[in-house]
Amino acid sequence: MTAIGDVQALQTLTVYTSDVNSVDFAGDCVLITGSGDKRVRVWEWQPGTGYVEAYFSPLMGHKYGVTSVKVSPQSTMCFQKHEGAVQSVSFSPDSSWLITSCTLGVLKLFSTAELIDTCTSSNEDVAELASIDDAHDMGVVCCDFSTFQEVTCNEPYTKLYQLVSCGNDHDVKLWEVIVSQNKCEAQPSTAIVQLCRVMEKHSSALTCVRFSSNGLYIASCGLDKTAVIWETSSGKVMTILSGHNRYIACCAFSRDGSLLATGSNDKSTIAWDLTGNLTVDSELSRNVGTKWFVNDPEKDVMRNVETYANEVRLIQRLEEHNGAVNSVAFYGNNLLASASGDKLVRMWSVETEEEDGEEVIKIQEKSFSPLDAHTYSVNYVEFSPCGSMLASCSLDGTTVVWNTENGSQAKSSFVNSGTGIRVCRWSPDGTKIATAGDDEKTMLWDVETMDQLQEYYSVFEGHADAISAIAFTHDSRYLVTACNEGTWRLFDTLDEKNGSEALMVCDASHDLGVQGCDFSPTPGSAICTRDTDMNINEQIYLLATCGNDSLVKLWHIIISNESSSDSDSIGTSNTGTRYKEKKSLTGHGGNVMCVRFSPIHGEVLGSVATDRTARIWSVFSGSCLYVLEDHDSLVTSCAFSEDTSLFATGALDKTVLVWKVPQQLVSQSNLMDSLRNKKKRVADWKVHDTLKWLNDIELSRLSRKVLPLGLTGRHLLSMSENELISRLQIEDDEEAVETLKKQLYWLKREDCNVMENIDESEIPHEFLCPITHEIMKEPVQCSDGFTYERAAINEWFLCGKYTSPMTNESLHDTSFTPNFALRNAILTLLHGEGPQ
Repeated sequence: MTAIGDVQALQTLTVYTSDVNSVDFAGDCVLITGSGDKRVRVWEWQPGTGYVEAYFSPLMGHKYGVTSVKVSPQSTMCFQKHEGAVQSVSFSPDSSWLITSCTLGVLKLFSTAELIDTCTSSNEDVAELASIDDAHDMGVVCCDFSTFQEVTCNEPYTKLYQLVSCGNDHDVKLWEVIVSQNKCEAQPSTAIVQLCRVMEKHSSALTCVRFSSNGLYIASCGLDKTAVIWETSSGKVMTILSGHNRYIACCAFSRDGSLLATGSNDKSTIAWDLTGNLTVDSELSRNVGTKWFVNDPEKDVMRNVETYANEVRLIQRLEEHNGAVNSVAFYGNNLLASASGDKLVRMWSVETEEEDGEEVIKIQEKSFSPLDAHTYSVNYVEFSPCGSMLASCSLDGTTVVWNTENGSQAKSSFVNSGTGIRVCRWSPDGTKIATAGDDEKTMLWDVETMDQLQEYYSVFEGHADAISAIAFTHDSRYLVTACNEGTWRLFDTLDEKNGSEALMVCDASHDLGVQGCDFSPTPGSAICTRDTDMNINEQIYLLATCGNDSLVKLWHIIISNESSSDSDSIGTSNTGTRYKEKKSLTGHGGNVMCVRFSPIHGEVLGSVATDRTARIWSVFSGSCLYVLEDHDSLVTSCAFSEDTSLFATGALDKTVLVWKVPQQLVSQSNLMDSLRNKKKRVADWKVHDTLKWLNDIELSRLSRKVLPLGLTGRHLLSMSENELISRLQIEDDEEAVETLKKQLYWLKREDCNVMENIDESEIPHEFLCPITHEIMKEPVQCSDGFTYERAAINEWFLCGKYTSPMTNESLHDTSFTPNFALRNAILTLLHGEGPQ
């Protein structure tokens, strides 16, 4: 943060057609403004010109005037709790807490982790941790967290934050937010918001208040047409800024503290130079590597990347069937099968060829196709896990297993009970086939003894209506069956004694019936959960279901050897098994007929419905990514290819449509892994996080001593260096002691967000991220050989940009590895070597 000098107006932006209500800085110098003209504008600094509007600006989509724009310190989110209109929100510097304010003068504090978890469930209510009812007379207009944070007590673990607010009472108020957690609790036990200081200078109602990036200063503005800069520690007025003709609606400091932006009802934004040394010719950020969006050809390239390449495209329409297509299935990326009401199964080869330098996907029917053995409509097809066989089942009551090499019957057909079979599924280990249908029973067949299939291995019963869907867990242990009555049941396929008895029953999963279900191929959870949901003695499976209520639902099924004490679970059994609805995905306008996870990582979900559409969803966020509309009748089935590059849909219009999925989803698995491993607060570290940290700092040899001690993040923060060294028994290892002391010092300073003032000229070129032009905190090296900030390169990939930010060449690998040597050098610059 630069010291405040002779403050002067640097530039005035006058493109608005209405009042400017909100401003914020992203990074050091990118300016974001929101206006009553319903537009959000993004401004980039160009030396010699000053602020110019970004090529993609303005951002439009609001129906009414924009009242607030704010860049989160780390991530993005959404919900409702106040009785009054919400005026302002702010994240704590570690993004752990969210403060909100309203027109009734109320401040409310929330846990971000709680919001993520509870906002996605219709069965839970968001609870505030603390509430101040009369923070300001006549309403709280704005509030802001300081970047300052401090650990004030180790047990219970207590952290202090600073908060500033303003209101219609002309006052600026400074608050302390104190959050305490007991050792064994993941969620806070107490949260207190207490008033520290009231600052009075304005002569009219205030509109905005903001901290500087280092927390040393506060800026406020209001209806009196002035902006005031205060010193946080003393409440002293540093300067009063006057330059607008009408009231000032908003203000914000730049990241380095050299600029203050104010937006006004006079339809202008003023950028104030707080140092007294800047002109429009000044360099506000250090340009490293390539420069983005400078010339028109580059803009056109980026526009194409972000539009055409990121759309799901229909690449082929298969119209060989003479009846409705009831089921489609992929094996790997090379085989596609379809089943139809015309009694036939068809098999297709999927090949990629190069034409004119571009990859072209061609789908051709196999020479031995169609496969003809059923006497009535074929309801379902699925390839074996090895791809050598294909199972099909029919309304004629038979299941046929085909050889995918030549189209012959690999095994003789087998019969359930003479009634129609609606679904057949292979177990992921390839040893079993489950079939189910109109007789309300599910039968399990042993693939190895196919000649004795009439002697069924096991029968699962209990449904009161026809079974419409079944699914195995990824480990082949458990089986879910679902029926038209609206229930699903969970069975243990390895329990020979009680295997026919359901472990658990969900009686009301979907109104009017369940049509489809599928398990995520990955163990554990693919969606955000609290650590309190996890237990080392538990196995968590993610189940997707769909039904006639137009909904897709995601469920956690938790298998435990211990009795459940989870009050949040909405279904439990005396076996220690329980389930919980995690998300309900809305958007379809008709009965949802089929739901499928993407293979391998299960990061996206496909669904189809009687509204003639298919949808692709993000499992992580629950948002709908794409809506596909090209069928002439209701859509019955869907399937992803192995690498998620292709998506097939079948419908009553007798067609199979094959869609090309953008690379953004193809590579999503690596990105989701990165996001799931997002940096935690040290206080939330478990023992395995401590072990990972020791490995990162090249002290993995201490791991065998950490496990018996059960060292968590709180221990690292609360123990003295000498106590930690003594417990680890490394007093005689001088190198380990020196490394541990230095890394522990850096860890604590990073966790408290403490940073020394560094002259920009002292920062080496390689310490800056080529994307953000900011000093890196988590440098990672990509396949192009360059190093970037982890969050920046993740965002780059998630936006669908699969080229090198430095060379603009295509990247075929989106993985990256931490650059620990560079990280240590950066930490040394920021924090020094630590106490000697």
